Amino acid sequence: MTPISWDMRTAAQRRDIMDKKFSCRDLGLDCDYTVCARTETEVLEKVVDHAQTFHQMKGFSQSLYNKVKAAIQDGDCDSEACFRDTCCC
Repeated sequence: MTPISWDMRTAAQRRDIMDKKFSCRDLGLDCDYTVCARTETEVLEKVVDHAQTFHQMKGFSQSLYNKVKAAIQDGDCDSEACFRDTCCC
């Protein structure tokens, strides 16, 4: 049996895998980081890790948390890197 490649998956199948997406650019930042995950909580965890690692942020204010949460979008991620659960930077 041949495994299904990323390109052979339908958009609906990809949405079932990665339902949430966030990009630093959506907050007006000059950063190409985009993350996809199955849940909003997973996205937030990955964003916090990215912010600490790449933006040297020590923590999130409630205001920033709310902005990130509001910027999380529903929909499929169009990157194979996201499908493999890695950073799309």
